[in-house]
Amino acid sequence: MKNLSDFLSLYFTKKLFIIFLMGIASGIPLYLILSTLVIWLTRNDIDISIVGLFSLTQLPWTIKFFWSPIFDYYRIPFFAKLIGNRKAWLFLIQLFLSLSILALGLSNPNQNLLVTAIFAFIVAFFSASQDIIIDAYRIELLDDDEQGAGAAMTQAGYRIGGIISGAGALYMREVITWSEVFLVVSLIIFMFAIITLFLPRLKEINRKQNGFIVTFFNPLIEFVQRNDVKKFSIIIFFILTFKLCDSVAGVMANPFYVKIGFENIEIANASKIFGVLATILGVFIGGLLVKKLGILKSLLLSAFLQMISNILFFVLSKVGPDYSFLIITVLGENISGGIGSASFVAYLSILCNRNFTATQYALLSSVMGVARTFIASPSGFVVELLGWSNFFLISTLFAIPGLVILFWMEKKFPLRKQISS
Repeated sequence: MKNLSDFLSLYFTKKLFIIFLMGIASGIPLYLILSTLVIWLTRNDIDISIVGLFSLTQLPWTIKFFWSPIFDYYRIPFFAKLIGNRKAWLFLIQLFLSLSILALGLSNPNQNLLVTAIFAFIVAFFSASQDIIIDAYRIELLDDDEQGAGAAMTQAGYRIGGIISGAGALYMREVITWSEVFLVVSLIIFMFAIITLFLPRLKEINRKQNGFIVTFFNPLIEFVQRNDVKKFSIIIFFILTFKLCDSVAGVMANPFYVKIGFENIEIANASKIFGVLATILGVFIGGLLVKKLGILKSLLLSAFLQMISNILFFVLSKVGPDYSFLIITVLGENISGGIGSASFVAYLSILCNRNFTATQYALLSSVMGVARTFIASPSGFVVELLGWSNFFLISTLFAIPGLVILFWMEKKFPLRKQISS
């Protein structure tokens, strides 16, 4: 009963419900690009190597720190005064995001693949911009001791968004066209823009502008000065490597399911339903682990679990299109990934100075995106060269750098030193 009471008191609050809703809004375009788009392309018989290269359309999530200072320092005239600057920016970005998703759905990859790639890039740009504002809003809304639970609710919302634009899209595709599927997703994002107008207004922080160059570098300079160059380098290298194992395998997961012989409905049921529910379970477990064990120990545990989960893909490639083992693989991948995501988001959140939340969180999360975007982009070529089994076996090795750094940080570089001035 005590554990149930701890769970209820940790997660069931008004602020965390708001964070959960905002997580859904973030997850819809994210999974639309990471998952549904590659299935759409694969079903249209686009070469698997080209499908892998489409991960480069995710570049905006990797470089979003370049324009993140705009959301920290610049105000939208009149509208910011009326509803608050964070909400004003979020509402505007969500309107453009809705329109860009509609345009992506109207493109035809078989007739002009470049046009599809351009619109996918635009969707990713507005989605990344939405994430910048939502992450800043979350960090500013919650107290430090709520960041672990906030990270869990964000990740849970992501996965519900994933159901909507992942399994939901595949189910809808059974009865309507791809263009109509993207229209429905576009309308859902527009609904979230309306919800944004009713969110709590945050206390405004007066941030001085000293020209764009100084404004841009101030948050970075503050972060480096607070941690010194050595600590900064270690933190950045850890962020780069922690999700590497998961990212390298993840970009090829859905094409793998298609090529190994599973049908759309099987993929939707296993990956988009069971997988998402498993991830939600994982993020809630991750939030509790952060509360009970601390962030670094939670990260260590999740790193081991993510490494083991990649081995399940290797086994599935040997077993073949066995639906029962597909469920086992998906559950293993998503529970471990959920624990890791909750721990990792909490880690990034507490590293940020609240005066520069949008810029610093965007910078830190962009470093993580480098692995997903650049290092994972040649995955399709590796599959063609070595085959699925060898690809997934090699992907497990990418967990080692993050594990080594975590062991070292736990002994020599504890978390309190990373966030102290």
